[in-house]
Amino acid sequence: MASTGPTSTLEGGISSAISSFKAAQNEATAQSLQVATEITKINGVANATKKIGPA
Repeated sequence: MASTGPTSTLEGGISSAISSFKAAQNEATAQSLQVATEITKINGVANATKKIGPA
């Protein structure tokens, strides 16, 4: 039983690290999508401006 304590503690630490990594990965994905959306909006306005303006 003595080996169960450190092993379960280590497994708990690994699970915690994996959970933290997944949360950070999800946040990074959301931020990346937000940036891409903003760039698309800016490009849309730029393209509309080109069409409206004199060639």
